[in-house]
Amino acid sequence: MTPRMPLSKLEVENSAEMLVPDGCIDIVFRIDRTISDIQAIVVGTLDRAIFVDMEYDQVENLGIRFYPGGLQFFIRESADLFTNHMIDLSEVAKEFANKLMVQLHQASSIEQVLYTLDGILQSRISGHSLWEETFQNALSRIYQTNGNIAVKEIACREAISEKQLTRIFYNRTGVGTKTFCRIIRFQQLLNLLQGNERMTLTDAAILCGYYDQAHFIRDFQDLCHTLPSDYFKYRL
Repeated sequence: MTPRMPLSKLEVENSAEMLVPDGCIDIVFRIDRTISDIQAIVVGTLDRAIFVDMEYDQVENLGIRFYPGGLQFFIRESADLFTNHMIDLSEVAKEFANKLMVQLHQASSIEQVLYTLDGILQSRISGHSLWEETFQNALSRIYQTNGNIAVKEIACREAISEKQLTRIFYNRTGVGTKTFCRIIRFQQLLNLLQGNERMTLTDAAILCGYYDQAHFIRDFQDLCHTLPSDYFKYRL
C-alpha cells in the first residue's frame, strides 16, 4: 500500500483509491499468504485527501476504523504523530504489534482474523484518558451540529480555554478543533450527496452551513485538492 498526494487532475491508475478526511484513524492489515507475511499499518487522521495504490493480487486487506480518540485506548502516542502519515504499527507499539502478528499468523481465514483481532482489542481496552469527559462532550457537540459550531462556543460550554481544547484535539484526533469541525461538515456534505441525484452541490452546501459558494469551494479544495465537480466525476 503506497500513499501518494492528490493530483491536480483526477487521472489515476485503476489500482489507486482516494482517501478523504473523515476524522478517524485506521489500522490496516495486509495479509499475503503466499509468503506468510502480515503488515499492520497505522493510517493517521487526514486533513487532506490522498491517493493510495492498492495491490489486491494474492493479498487480503482489512482495516479497523477507530472512532475519533479511540486509538489512545490501545496506543499511548499522541494522535498528531500519525496525521497525514502511514506508519508501521511496530514502530509505535512494538509489543502490541508483535502480539498481534503472532496470533494473526495462526489464523487461517479472514473470519478467524476478525475473531482474533476482536479478542485482542477487547482485552486491551483500558480506563479513561486524561480530559476524557471534556473531549467526549466536545466531540458530541461537533457531531450534533455537523461541524457547524465555533471553537469558542465549545470551549465556553466546557469551561476550558480554546488553546487547551485544541491541544486535547491534537492529542486525541490528530488535528485541531477547527479543522476537525471542517472535516465533519465536509463528511456531512458527502453523505447528503451520496445516492441523492436530485440534490445539487449548492443545495447541499447551504444545508451543511457553508456561508456561500466561494466558502464551500475553498473548503472543498483545501480538503480534497480538487474542485467539487471533478471529485464527483471521479467518484462516478
